[in-house]
Amino acid sequence: MNAKTMTYTYPAHITQQTPSGKPLVFFAAPATEIDQWVGVPQRSRLEDEETIGFQRQENKTRIKELSSFYHDERNIVQNPLLAAPQGETSVKFTPLDGSADFGTLEIVSPDFSESSLLALMSRVVERLEARVPELKEAPLDQERLSSIMERGRKEHGIDDLVEEDDDDDDSVEENGNGSGDDAASVLLTDETHLIDFYTELKGRVRVLEALDPDKKPERILGFDRAAMISYLKPIMLVDGQHRLKGAVLAAESRAEGGDGEAFLLEAAEEGKDPAQAKAEFIAKHARRLPVSLLMDPNPSEHVFQFVVVNQKATPMGKALLGTIVSTSLSKEELDPVAQRLKDAGIKLDDSQAIAYLTRADDSPFKNCVQTGITGPAGDRSTALQWPVLKGLVGIFRELSGGKLYSEPTDWARAWSKYHLDESALVAAFETHDEKLAEWARPDGPWRAIFIRFYTIIKEKFGADDPEASNAWGTTNSNLFNKISLTILAADYFEFLRLQKRTLNSVDDVNATMESWLEGVNLAYFNRNWKVEKKDTPAVRRRWASLWHSYRKNPESLPKEGLFNPVAGA
Repeated sequence: MNAKTMTYTYPAHITQQTPSGKPLVFFAAPATEIDQWVGVPQRSRLEDEETIGFQRQENKTRIKELSSFYHDERNIVQNPLLAAPQGETSVKFTPLDGSADFGTLEIVSPDFSESSLLALMSRVVERLEARVPELKEAPLDQERLSSIMERGRKEHGIDDLVEEDDDDDDSVEENGNGSGDDAASVLLTDETHLIDFYTELKGRVRVLEALDPDKKPERILGFDRAAMISYLKPIMLVDGQHRLKGAVLAAESRAEGGDGEAFLLEAAEEGKDPAQAKAEFIAKHARRLPVSLLMDPNPSEHVFQFVVVNQKATPMGKALLGTIVSTSLSKEELDPVAQRLKDAGIKLDDSQAIAYLTRADDSPFKNCVQTGITGPAGDRSTALQWPVLKGLVGIFRELSGGKLYSEPTDWARAWSKYHLDESALVAAFETHDEKLAEWARPDGPWRAIFIRFYTIIKEKFGADDPEASNAWGTTNSNLFNKISLTILAADYFEFLRLQKRTLNSVDDVNATMESWLEGVNLAYFNRNWKVEKKDTPAVRRRWASLWHSYRKNPESLPKEGLFNPVAGA
């Protein structure tokens, strides 16, 4: 893509906080100019697929409030916008003669106004491949590609869109099933979202390539030009998107007022182009905003800065934080900043563990958990909350919190104390602490056990119908909620402890759960329990007591009214 370029220059000051830290460049620029060369890739959903940006989606109300604030020229915002370059060659600082600290900052930005969506999307694909070269070698999900192209056929009326197998598939066949020998597959094992986003782009590129060259859509299956351009601009906005957008809106609004109308009228009388005259007025009255530019193009550093700034100042929701940390970077990109994130108080291992379960195809929690995404295509209110899944994960991963609400014993901890050391899954380690650490790695043995346990729960007790009392995937269900899912896990670990059973493989989960649920009526959760407010201490204790007693002696189902502690008293 040979786009024209625009060059912007600003007086600047450069400094370095530590000998090993990257330089910081401080300068100021009109908000409307910043908007031309800065990208704000947002964490959002486009056609039900998440993008890989780390900025929160725009809050329109907040932008309007900031615009009103900016209308009074006496109001000053001291906090600079935080930014970083997206490439090595797009930004350059040249010191003045005789001064190492003061100089000129030059930003070279492509002009994408004439670039087609195909060209833009192809360039984003190239950027991702440059970031993570293994993406080129990773086998793409052919089912996902077929789905994209089928939707492309319907949306754009393409009759001759040919589905071609990727060349990568041949190498996978040569290695057997590609499940352990392919280096790319190993590297990307936990990077489900990065490779999924890459696949979504590749599929749309194929659809665009099949279109008539004269057709230049602005949008393809939910992915539009604006979103793609955000990945290609020379500067990444790490923090301050609302301040920037508010300042731009303030300048644009002023053009609609009395001063703007007078200026445009005078320009028209002089024969100037109206659109050009309006742009001149907006540029002239745009507020100059301070910018702090970290001269580091590494995506891992961008995410680190964003997370630390937002978590320390205005903490974001745990769901969105986990989503961003765990899915915006490849493994190689994350490794250099992983310990720094942990040192900064970010629960990185929790985020990685939970983010995998919300996205992996083999997880019963895929697309059923809130990820912090807002907007029309954002999280469902009836999706499981992120902290709830974190609690369930903790029972299996940390082997802690496995309590039946009506009893004090932590059965997961008890099982760990007496039976974890016997497990073949951690046999390579000597001490209990070493075995527990191996078990609890984000992708450790616990994960397969967890997935298998709740998959069986879903298959045996759940229903796909969202209106059913035992629906899986909606918290309106008797089954798919914090209380029931916690009770089932705690009771299972009690069974393992009392039966003195360890877990040497996923197959052991199948066998032990069959014994654990022997004689249990699978319609247990598929009834009207007559409970309106579920998550209260009384309800937790009642539900735990009813299940615990019934599971040990499943002669007859508890009466539905008993689940309400008031009605059942």
